[in-house]
Amino acid sequence: MKTVKFFMRLKEQYESLDFGENRRLERFGEIILDRYCPTANFPKKSSLLWRQADAIFVIDQKISQNLAAERGFWLPKTNLGQKFLADSSETNWKITLNNLSFELRNTPFGHIGLFPEQIENWNVIQNLCRNTFQSFLPQQLSPKVLNLFGYTGGSTMAAATGNAEVVHVDSAKNIVAWARKNAEISQISQTSVRWIVEDIQKFVCRELKRENKYQGVILDPPSYGHGAHGEIWRLSKHLPELLTNCFSLLDFERTCFILLTCHTPGFSSQKILELFQNIIQKFFATQFSVQKTTFTAKTMTLHAKSGASLSLGESVLFFYNAR
Repeated sequence: MKTVKFFMRLKEQYESLDFGENRRLERFGEIILDRYCPTANFPKKSSLLWRQADAIFVIDQKISQNLAAERGFWLPKTNLGQKFLADSSETNWKITLNNLSFELRNTPFGHIGLFPEQIENWNVIQNLCRNTFQSFLPQQLSPKVLNLFGYTGGSTMAAATGNAEVVHVDSAKNIVAWARKNAEISQISQTSVRWIVEDIQKFVCRELKRENKYQGVILDPPSYGHGAHGEIWRLSKHLPELLTNCFSLLDFERTCFILLTCHTPGFSSQKILELFQNIIQKFFATQFSVQKTTFTAKTMTLHAKSGASLSLGESVLFFYNAR
């Protein structure tokens, strides 16, 4: 089968086109995809734009009901969409954003391995690792960054291209393999990243016992999930303990940060900020000067060509300036 390739100039790689009626319309390289999006619960802006979709993702209600999660299938709308759906194992479908390359796939979950709402966070991570930390670390010493729930590796690659040594952890072996492939096609040295397939909570507890320390911890936890050996994760129940352990992994003798992104309904940036502050007050107030800390909270929002906007979760950055 002929390989399909999408290589375009950086500014042309991704574009939000429209949102609405629980759908999102986006262009990735040359192909336009119409996907399910439960948070887009408002009217569409442009019916004309939606006619341009090359492929559409449809929820399979029966399967989703049995699994208690959204599953579905892709339908082609054009010849380009047909090529995209023909055989993803043989389709070399790549785009590049901010010098990070991603191999994208048509999964039965509706996502394709790229989360564009995170682009601004990748810029922050790269800048922290490349510029901010270098002035605080001894010469030729790279910042150490831990990326939990690493998925397809966007944050890992951002840190690595900022000259950090990264530990990438995810509980799904196939997803870690996908992230490694992304790093490979982004020409990121495999020696700069450790790839770990493990339950997040268990790995963090082991790092605490080893007394390992990091300058940065990144985590993008799901609302619900399973570990490598069937361990159950519920954000509403397990996040406070995990976040407390992440603070314990920070090297407060140097400048450090935690970046938490959250897509769970009901977890506003204000609620996450309160969680951060409660943890600091309860466990860490004597370990560092609270006056040297700053918090940056924002809603991750995509703005479409049609004029529509879509909020896709919250982002909170804790930054400690050791100076």
